[in-house]
Amino acid sequence: MEDVPASEPRQAFLRTVEKGQVRRGTVSSVSDVDALVDLGGVDGLLRTPEVSWQPREVPLDQVLRVGQDVTVTVLDVDADRDWLTVSLKSLQDDPFREFARTHLGHVVSGRVTKVASIGAFVRVHEHVEGLLPASELTEREGDAQPVAGDVLVVQVADINLDRRRVKLLVRDVG
Repeated sequence: MEDVPASEPRQAFLRTVEKGQVRRGTVSSVSDVDALVDLGGVDGLLRTPEVSWQPREVPLDQVLRVGQDVTVTVLDVDADRDWLTVSLKSLQDDPFREFARTHLGHVVSGRVTKVASIGAFVRVHEHVEGLLPASELTEREGDAQPVAGDVLVVQVADINLDRRRVKLLVRDVG
């Protein structure tokens, strides 16, 4: 299949739209992994990770519907390929940043979601998991090692915004 040149109105639109712009559009199609948003004759690709900060646990077609009006941020414009990508998530508050502003140094309880060789992952907020390093777990002599589902009391010791990582330390209640 050979590339078909884009129409002049499409090319004109792609020359005027810029990365970072906020635009209104209408969802024109939805699949399991992405959606297209019509921004006025040009579709922007909306990939699943750009829909919401929440982990995607339901199919995309249960979150978005064809004909739905949305406001998106333009992430990338490639006029040569007649293509652009957009984001809904970028216009939403980032729960990780909010957590970082309010929880550093705090003692919180959280549920273990996974245990790995590097430590235990603990959900310490609705959309935030932290790592309790294996070195912290080995210091709990006499205590049973945590398993998924256990509730632990931990301290938020470090937050790396760039890497979106939270380091936790064990805290005893009492």
